[in-house]
Amino acid sequence: MPRFHPVLAEWMRAHHGVVSSAQLDALCITTGERRAMLRCGELTVVHEGVYHHALWPDTMLSRCTAICLADPSLVICCGGAAHLWRFRQSVHIGLHAVSNRTTKPILHGVRLHRCPVLPASHVHERGDGIRVTSPARTVFDIARHLSPLALESVVEQGIDRLQFDIPTLQGVGALLCRQGRPGSELFRQVIDSRPAWRRPADSHPELLVRDALAALGVHLEPQVAVRLADGTVIHPDLADVRCGFYVEIDDHTWHGGRVASKRDAARDRSLRLSGGRVERVSTDELADLGQLARQLQQAHRQQTASALARSGAPSQRQSS
Repeated sequence: MPRFHPVLAEWMRAHHGVVSSAQLDALCITTGERRAMLRCGELTVVHEGVYHHALWPDTMLSRCTAICLADPSLVICCGGAAHLWRFRQSVHIGLHAVSNRTTKPILHGVRLHRCPVLPASHVHERGDGIRVTSPARTVFDIARHLSPLALESVVEQGIDRLQFDIPTLQGVGALLCRQGRPGSELFRQVIDSRPAWRRPADSHPELLVRDALAALGVHLEPQVAVRLADGTVIHPDLADVRCGFYVEIDDHTWHGGRVASKRDAARDRSLRLSGGRVERVSTDELADLGQLARQLQQAHRQQTASALARSGAPSQRQSS
């Protein structure tokens, strides 16, 4: 019967319940003890020479650890990397791994890719034994799986988290983009159309509303700095500062509390007192995005006319 090994338990805790044959030897687990643990089901074979302990759950992290232990050339990429970096809009992408070897190792439960261009700067070594593509490289790899809007959303999220900037993404594109490579054209289009100076969007719903309004000719900028009368600087989700039109995207998970509602109301009041107009949009309203965009377009027209009237300039209707 297998006995308790404190050093093995410590290893398992730090590596999501996965261990390799080489590590078992390093931990002084004898061949007989290993066979006993396999017979009783304490250990199960995941890949050749890689085992999973029954006390630890089978998770994405444990599967990624097993892949990296199975072959030192493998790096988690695409869906697995997006999961590890917590990128939104990427949950449908499966577990992938990339290797720069000319022959792919034979593994199950993972889609393998071979790419000779895999510099050390594109690989992040985690403390739990998982090798994962860098955030910027991951964005390039998942471009083949995403829509333009979803890719733009991931880019905004990464910039907001300081995981990369536009020059870093441009460097990845210069190294990897080529004609015929899946995702290259979309990656290049999204990165080239995104000004490096612009503040990142906070959320995916913000991008949906911004793009829907842009299709109607209303172009709003995300996260523009606006100074209130008391000197406080805020960053509305979307804004046209020329006429003082602002859109805030609210979700009950972060705008439903009393403190948040009080803060939002005070900000909106200050903007209105300075002649601005604030339109608060619930994420529940995105179910009919077309109607919402048309209503916001009308509100923007009214605010533009009001701002022109205050300034004494003739509106477009009057000048025509």
